[in-house]
Amino acid sequence: MPTLSSDARFLGVDLHAAWRTVVKGWQGLQKRRPLSWLAPAVPVRLIQVDGQKTLWLNGTLVSERGGASASVARCVALELPESMVLRRTLNLPSMSEQDTASAVALDVKSSSPFGPQDLIWGYSVARSSTGLVHLDVALASRKQVEHYLVSQQERLVSEPAPEIWVRSVLGPAIVMTGYGETLRAQIENRWRAVGYGLLLLAFCWLLAMAITPTSQLRLRAIEAVNAYGDVFERARPVVAQREELLQAVEKLSLLSDIMGNRIEPLRLMERLTKAFPDDTALQSIKLQGDKVTVVGLTSNASALMQILSDQPGVRDVRAPSAATRMPGAAKENFMIEFTLDPKLFGVLMVPPPVVQSATLPLSSASGATPSGGASSPAPAAVTIPAGSASVASVVKPADVIKNNPSPGAATFGGATFGGSPTRPAQPREGDSSPAKKP
Repeated sequence: MPTLSSDARFLGVDLHAAWRTVVKGWQGLQKRRPLSWLAPAVPVRLIQVDGQKTLWLNGTLVSERGGASASVARCVALELPESMVLRRTLNLPSMSEQDTASAVALDVKSSSPFGPQDLIWGYSVARSSTGLVHLDVALASRKQVEHYLVSQQERLVSEPAPEIWVRSVLGPAIVMTGYGETLRAQIENRWRAVGYGLLLLAFCWLLAMAITPTSQLRLRAIEAVNAYGDVFERARPVVAQREELLQAVEKLSLLSDIMGNRIEPLRLMERLTKAFPDDTALQSIKLQGDKVTVVGLTSNASALMQILSDQPGVRDVRAPSAATRMPGAAKENFMIEFTLDPKLFGVLMVPPPVVQSATLPLSSASGATPSGGASSPAPAAVTIPAGSASVASVVKPADVIKNNPSPGAATFGGATFGGSPTRPAQPREGDSSPAKKP
C-alpha cells in the first residue's frame, strides 16, 4: 500500500530546503554594503547595571558614552546582572539559523533548572575559521526578571517596553526572548518594507525608461497607420478618377493606333481617280487593312499597273490573274492588287491649336485665291470654340474637293470622280464684280 508523504519534493529535490537556502543567501546579501540599506540596524539604548546608558547597533557596542545619540534611540534594553544568569557554551557545525535555534532550544530544555513556564533564554553566535559555530547561551528565571524590572521602574519612566539583554563574552549581546524585542523587529520590518518599496520604485522607473522609446515608436507607428488610413479614405475618389483617366488614356491610345493604321477610303478613291486614265473604269474595289484589290476595264492593263507602281505610297503592285480581253471587245478585264502606306493614305490625327477662338475663312481652306486683285465677297468663317483643343480632329484632304467641286464632276463622300478642276474666270477690265464660275 503506498504511503503518503508530506515532504514537498520535486524531482527528488526538497523544496523547503531549497527555499531556506535561497532565503539564507538573500539575507547574507542584505548584510553586504550594496544592499545593507534593505536590512537597516535599529540603534538600541542599553541601560547597564551601573545605570550608564550606551548606544548599541546589531548587538555591538557603538559608543561608551551615548549622550545625546543614545537618548534619541527608539528602542531601550535593560541589562541583567550576572547573578541572575546561567550560561552555557555550545560548539555546533555550521547550519541554518532555524536549525541552530532548534538545537539550542533542545539543549536548554534538557539542561535548564527552571520550569518550562519560568524559563527564558537567549544566545549569541560567533563563527570561527574552522567552520564551527560557538554559541554563548544564557538562561534566567522569568520571576526573577520580573522582580528586577519592578525594581528598575525609576530608570524606565516614560520608556517603551524594554528588552532584556545579557552581555556575551564570545560575540554580540544576548537578547532574552519574550520581551520588548518585538518592537525592534517591527521597526526593522517597517524600514525593510520602505527599502523594498524604493527598490521596486527604482526598478519600475528603470523599466519605464527602457520601454519608453519602444512605446513612443509603437505610438508613432499607430499614428502613422491611422493617418495613412485617413489619407487613403480621402484619396479614394481621386484614385478612382485616376483609374478612370488611365483607362480612358489607354482606350484613346488603342484608338489612336487603330486610326493610325486605318486607310481612308475617300483618300484612296481620290488618288485612284486622279491616277487612272479616262479609258479606265472600275467595277469593284476591295479594301482589307492596307491591301487593295481593284477590278475593272482598261485599254492596257500593263500600263495601268505601271501607273500604280509610280504612285507614292503604293507598293507591291501585282496581278493575281492575267488580264483578259473578250473577242471583239475594246478593253481588257483586269484584277490588280497593291498595298498602301498608312502614313500617306491613313487618317491624319491633327490636334487643333489651343486658342480661345479662331476664325478660319472657307476660301483659305479651299485653296482658291482670286487673281488680278479683284475683290471677292466676304468668305464664310468657321469658329472653333475654346476647350475643343483636347479632342483630336480628323483632317481629311478630301474636304477641299468637297467644298470646291469641279464643274461637270461627280462628287461622292468628298471624292470627285471624272473631270478636272477648273480655274476661276478672269475678270474683265473695268468689271468690279467677282468672277462667276460657269
